[in-house]
Amino acid sequence: MPNRKFLLKNSATVLATIFFIVILLYIFRGTILTGIGKFLIVEDPLSNADIIYLLTGEVVNRPLHAVKLYRENYTNTIVVPQHELNSAEKMEIYPNLTEATIKVLLQKGINKSDIIVIDFDDGVSSTTDEAIALRGYINKNKIKKVLIVTSAFHSFRAKYIFKKILKVTPVKLIMSPAPHWKYDETNWWKFEEGLINCTIEYLKFIHYLLF
Repeated sequence: MPNRKFLLKNSATVLATIFFIVILLYIFRGTILTGIGKFLIVEDPLSNADIIYLLTGEVVNRPLHAVKLYRENYTNTIVVPQHELNSAEKMEIYPNLTEATIKVLLQKGINKSDIIVIDFDDGVSSTTDEAIALRGYINKNKIKKVLIVTSAFHSFRAKYIFKKILKVTPVKLIMSPAPHWKYDETNWWKFEEGLINCTIEYLKFIHYLLF
């Protein structure tokens, strides 16, 4: 009987503790979720650079942010890596990500002569590939300072990978994340796309660390 009372008392304590934690998480959910989003965003102080390095993978927010930096005269050169072609793109059913990105830049008034496409074997297919492609371009062109434009939630992982790949390359990297047109770190969980992108970024970073 004493043991049963002891177990019941402990169970009640555990349940009460769990309930209290759940209540706290609910009350501070906005602050907690905002912190989760903010952790993924790295934004460095802006300064003039030799080039803007525009990462592929998204053709709305990233190119438009690169255009903004270009118009603000941080640099007059936008470099884009050639993204790999999938089977549909090879059949020209729809444009490749690099091709679509360049079309956006041109539509927004960027001079064609100020856009440089980096060739990379069969095309880049990951952030690591993009970092390796940039390293090769830097070594050939004596670049000293690079503005890296990518999606906001991708900026933490991107900087981690770029710093690792370019650790012996004498170049300064400046992260300038492109804000999403619909959500940011304060409300990403309210949108399906935000929820997916935030979750994927954490999973990809864990995968990168493990493998």
